[in-house]
Amino acid sequence: MQCRLLLLFSLVTFLILAGTSFAVTQEEIKSVLETRYRPTKPGFFGDFKEIGSVLVVQKAGLRANRPSKIFAPNVITGRQVATAGGGDLPLGGNIDPALKIGDRLHLYGVRTGDDYVELEIFTVNTFVVVGSGTRGPTPLQASTRFRYDEGLAAVSTGRVMDDIREWFRVEGEAGLSVEPRTAADAGVTRTIRSGQSPEEVVAILGAPGKIFILGAKTIFVYRDIKVIFVDGKVADAD
Repeated sequence: MQCRLLLLFSLVTFLILAGTSFAVTQEEIKSVLETRYRPTKPGFFGDFKEIGSVLVVQKAGLRANRPSKIFAPNVITGRQVATAGGGDLPLGGNIDPALKIGDRLHLYGVRTGDDYVELEIFTVNTFVVVGSGTRGPTPLQASTRFRYDEGLAAVSTGRVMDDIREWFRVEGEAGLSVEPRTAADAGVTRTIRSGQSPEEVVAILGAPGKIFILGAKTIFVYRDIKVIFVDGKVADAD
């Protein structure tokens, strides 16, 4: 009886530790998202040090406004707009603060909290905003927060990425073309797409030379391409 109790206690302890070890932290989710969606790095004089992913709006309901440290983000819960973002000050002129399907946005960074992931995003188009304190045209801020009532610790990176894809797609990312690997492959077009499984990628590209598993992220390394999976789905390739 004592042995059985000891075995049961050991099993419960193992399951608790296993569940804890596989929990995804805020920093891990942030790292995965910044790998999938490359941030743009603005310069000091309004230029750009590096252009990252351009996000294209997929659904209506989000709002933009003049850039501000106290910008109220768009808040999305359950894939619905819970709070439209922006501010109380009018933009002036004929500027419409409502984002439209197809509007293009620069991603400046990713922030995480106990119950949210927030994308710091700004319009690619610039506007002359009256009383904004800026000289010349400026982009509008449209930062968007994905909030989870159960807390971020209870959410997988795959779910976060699915929620983001519901609202934004990456411009020009219809598919990821891969160059032929051998002479026999010449003239053969191989294309992998976001969301494909490891089995689908292997069927297209063959077995990878190396595989790295880093928590929720898996990397297939081929001779001329790396394919990055998050929660078992293609998230990026380079």
